Amino acid sequence: MIGKDPDTVKAIQEFVDEKRKEEHIVNQVIRDDVFALLEKHCIVLYYPLEDPKIEGCHIIKPLGAGKEQFVFINTTKAVQEQTWTAAHELGHVWKVDSYVKNKLKRYDLDSEDVVNRFAAELLLPEEIFVDETLHRLKELDYQGPTISTETMVRLVTYLMNYFCTPYKAVIRRFIELKYIQENSEKNFLRGFERQETLYKRLRSENQYTRLETVNKTCSMETIEQDINLLESSEIYADNSKVNRLRELFHLEQIKYEGNDDTYRFGE
Repeated sequence: MIGKDPDTVKAIQEFVDEKRKEEHIVNQVIRDDVFALLEKHCIVLYYPLEDPKIEGCHIIKPLGAGKEQFVFINTTKAVQEQTWTAAHELGHVWKVDSYVKNKLKRYDLDSEDVVNRFAAELLLPEEIFVDETLHRLKELDYQGPTISTETMVRLVTYLMNYFCTPYKAVIRRFIELKYIQENSEKNFLRGFERQETLYKRLRSENQYTRLETVNKTCSMETIEQDINLLESSEIYADNSKVNRLRELFHLEQIKYEGNDDTYRFGE
């Protein structure tokens, strides 16, 4: 595991530091600003798919004389899940796995493990994560060394909201930073999942508005212009395919009026 490989962790952290400087990222806690960062480096398609197993994906496709990178994000997922997916796919776009493998001459490393650790280092920076964890435990009057289920849920929920990340990412970060043992992960996950009522109450009482928001967005930066171009170019004799695209992205249909190149919107 990467967590037990300090050289790999150091290389990923160095990569994140380099990117923060290159991108002039001032805020150490990025939260959902990661979407704007992702959109800067690739074409991002936001679309709701009801299949819960699909979180997102990254592909590279030939476009014109070159290649373009595309990222899909499933917007039926809660915002904290989408934030994690965006950071993960950004790691693929930036090719953090290639950077680490080449730097360490370790071509046996699992790319997904590297990219996941990149997402953690980007969204849950160690120093701030530790500070916020200790600060919250103090507020909860934690005495240690064991932790009650209620205190754990209160802590995890607070950190989820603060960093806008899923509970699984927070618990995995505890392991990476040696707060809990690797073999305790399943117990912590089950403990959190069984406390849905408490979790809902904490979100309400503390106004953790970042959590569990589902927007079901349908968007891509240039989708409307691209569809208009398809229609005006008359690539399709039957406009049903173009109209289907408009329907999918909730765009108003354009009706062509005669042969004078005028268009009317709506209706």
